[in-house]
Amino acid sequence: MAALAFSAISEFHAGLISMLRALSLSLFLAASAGLVLCAGAASAASGSAATVKQKARAENQKANVEKQLSDMQKRLSEREAASEAANDELRKADQAISDANRRLRSLKGEREKVEARLAELRSDSRTVGRDLSGAEKLLEDIVRAQYIHSQRHSWQSLIEGGNPNELSRTAAELRYLSIAQVRAADALEKEQSRIETVSEETRARRTELQRIAREEESNRRELLSEKRDRQEAVKKLKRDIETQQAAIDKLKKDQTRLENLVADIDKRLERERAAEEAARKREAARQAKANAKPVEPLASGNFAKLKGRLIKPVAGRIAATFGSRRTGSALWQGLLFRAPEGAEVAACASGRVVFSDWLRGYGNLIIIDHGNTYMSVYANNESILKNVGDRVKAGETVATVGTSGASDEPGLYFEIRYKGKPINPQPWLAK
Repeated sequence: MAALAFSAISEFHAGLISMLRALSLSLFLAASAGLVLCAGAASAASGSAATVKQKARAENQKANVEKQLSDMQKRLSEREAASEAANDELRKADQAISDANRRLRSLKGEREKVEARLAELRSDSRTVGRDLSGAEKLLEDIVRAQYIHSQRHSWQSLIEGGNPNELSRTAAELRYLSIAQVRAADALEKEQSRIETVSEETRARRTELQRIAREEESNRRELLSEKRDRQEAVKKLKRDIETQQAAIDKLKKDQTRLENLVADIDKRLERERAAEEAARKREAARQAKANAKPVEPLASGNFAKLKGRLIKPVAGRIAATFGSRRTGSALWQGLLFRAPEGAEVAACASGRVVFSDWLRGYGNLIIIDHGNTYMSVYANNESILKNVGDRVKAGETVATVGTSGASDEPGLYFEIRYKGKPINPQPWLAK
């Protein structure tokens, strides 16, 4: 689940970055439209230039925030991965401690059985000892009786009025009792010896169990110590993640403020463009009154009629098409041509350069305004050969192919935009 969560975060972030870059380019395109001014509107042009500079600063700030967000999101993902690994190790430690406790519990039960067996053997030993002592004493009594009886003579029984045969019968009984008692004593001695042997084995087992228990207890203490260390590591990673997330939330708020600022600048640029257009019309009317030559419009005012006949900007194969997947949820908004580094980049149609500078993610970038809100975009250039305000003809070299910006192979990224939004360039290019 954590891996899926990380993947979702990364994809969301990639989509966010792509949207921001698209917004950045759209804002520059919108700003570029404000550069096509009439020569008679000097004061309005000055105000527009200041606004464009302010917007450029805001875009730079937004790019910095975007980079910080990307770096912090990467660090956050690393910490979340480390936290997941630490939690997995903590789980293993908990399982090992559980197993150790179970073994200790089993050893304790076995030791209790051994102790109970020893107590039972000690009791049996005492009983057998008492029986053996009784048997030995009885044997002594029988031997004494046999001795006394052996000293009597049959004539003594006759004088005393007894049966002379009684002496023989009593002697036989005493011999039988003596033999039986000797056998009983031997059996008791053997039993006592057996009990002693079993007791010795049981004491040895008790000693072994005590040794195993000490080792298990030592292992358990080590596991508990490792678990405490892992718990501290998990807590620290959790605090780091919370701190990182808070920093990301703060950056996102900063990003929102920047986006609001850019939107406000766009509104001001729109008002300035409207004022400039009004000034141009007033200037055109004044010149018409004075029989003066009106301001020359762009020669490519009929750009829409050139669909299917635009010049291919560079000689090379198309490596990515409009609308194909770029990274994460981001899609290509133009065409990516692969061409040798230093190859010439041509204007697809005549127009006026409205942007000529470096832009994060696009490298050395040139944008040409073709009139009627149509613009063409040329990115990742090695060199830019035209400046803002330069007029270019269809097929004229405006840049050279390179790897600037986010490109890792030589090539040209080409877009066509209408009213600031990207459209598929392929149907516009000549076959």
